[in-house]
Amino acid sequence: MILYTIYPEEVIFSDTEPKSNNQMTLNIQGVTLVVEVENQNQLKIIRLISSNPQDFLDERFQPGEQVVMKPLLRSKNNGLSY
Repeated sequence: MILYTIYPEEVIFSDTEPKSNNQMTLNIQGVTLVVEVENQNQLKIIRLISSNPQDFLDERFQPGEQVVMKPLLRSKNNGLSY
């Protein structure tokens, strides 16, 4: 039997829950990433989930890269970001 999937074999055939509960899936600049929370405003990319080969060539989305989260302020009057 052949199984085509984006998930590693260990995840599919594992009989235990994932070890890390501080991982989440985010969409950053149109690219879906699995990230791990390092601290309050910093994330580490664990995996890239995409069907676009160009996303895998983008150095910003490589596993191990850091993502810094910045607060986004919105105005109640017009919804614009500052």
